[in-house]
This record gives sequence, C-alpha cells and structure tokens, in this order.
Amino acid sequence: MRIVLLVIGVVFISAWHSRSEAGPSFSEPVPAPAAQGIDYRNAIGDHPTSLALARAIDARLIVRESRQGEPIHVQHCRVSEGGCRARIATLSRLITEASNRAGVDPFLTAGIAVRESGLNPLAVSPVGARGVVQLNPKYRGKTVPFVYNERYRSECSSRPGACQREVLEAGLGLYAWAVSRCGGDVQKGLAWYNSGRCDKQNGYAASVLRERRRLLRLAKEADPGLQAVFAN
Repeated sequence: MRIVLLVIGVVFISAWHSRSEAGPSFSEPVPAPAAQGIDYRNAIGDHPTSLALARAIDARLIVRESRQGEPIHVQHCRVSEGGCRARIATLSRLITEASNRAGVDPFLTAGIAVRESGLNPLAVSPVGARGVVQLNPKYRGKTVPFVYNERYRSECSSRPGACQREVLEAGLGLYAWAVSRCGGDVQKGLAWYNSGRCDKQNGYAASVLRERRRLLRLAKEADPGLQAVFAN
C-alpha cells in the first residue's frame, strides 16, 4: 500500500518561516507566561498546523495530573527555558516549518520524533544517535553540530527549541531520500530510515504511522473543528 504522505500532508501548508536556529547565539521567542494553561494560540499565532500539532503534542506528553488537577508533562520537557509548553510550542513550529520545506506531513514528522526520542532533544541512543529524530553521528549526524559538538549541544539544551531546526532538516532530508530510494513507498522509506532496508514488514514503520494517527486524534479532540481539515 502506497501512502501519499510525502507530498500532500495537511491542507494548510504555509511558507511561514522564522529566524534561523543555526547556533546557540540566536534568541528564541519564549511563550509567556509559562504557567500551566498557556494558550498555544498566543504562543504560536493562528498557523493552523503548528497550533493543532502543539495541542496534540501537549496531550501526548502529559504523564499524570497533580492533586490540584493540573497536567504534569514528562520531565525532559520541563527543564527548558519557559517550561514545557514553551518547548512544545517551539518544537511544533519547527516541525511544521521543516516539514513544509521538505514536503512531508508535519504529523508524520512528529510521529517519527515521538517514536525516535519521545520528543526529547537530549535523548541518546545506544549507538550515540541524538536529537528528536535521532541522527547517527557516524552517518547523517556527522554534519550536524548538535550531534557532533558537545559544547554546542550543552549551550542549546535548555533553549525551548534546543537547536532542533538543523536536526529536523537533516532527518527529513534523509527520510525523503529513503522514500525515493524505496520507490516512493512511505512505509518502506520509514523502514529504511530505521534499518537501512526497504522492508515493507518493518514494525518501526507501522509504529510511526500509528503514532501519527494518535497525534491527529489528539489534535481533533482538542479542536473538533479540525475533523474536516486534517485527513487521517
């Protein structure tokens, strides 16, 4: 089954770009206030995909509620400047922008990031892969400063976006190349991203697509009006 996610994605694709996140010297907008209950529309604006994705990721990263009924997010998200929702807002924007430039469904990109790292920019795999989409330092990651430069990575780590623009762009470049290598088949391309083989039966591809569907469901639950906007 061919899944036409590489080019089409979501309905509202925008050329909405912001400052480069090429190094630790840049300044990222930190949504304020950083208290629980932040309105992502105030943090992101009316960009429909980024807004929907932020709401979905917010729900995905909640691990429990406090005694007062306030949502508590995963620990790695809470250590960034501005708090967890500042990171969610920034990563959602970066994922959407990088995906739009690459012609990939942002919810698929987010699915890869959740499957690879739990959306933790500082996650490290057993082979040393780093970033939200886990770039291997021996291959694609060797050209990405966040992956190979420890000092740079340390300076990036507490920023809301953690210098993940370069990680996402490199990862999506690799993914797009993998899909092309696998005859345009998204499932096989995802399998290649994971294992280096165009394997239709690879469980990784199924898990990413399942995660994409889960994020779409969470986005639609947060805003029922999106039922007619984002295809499953």
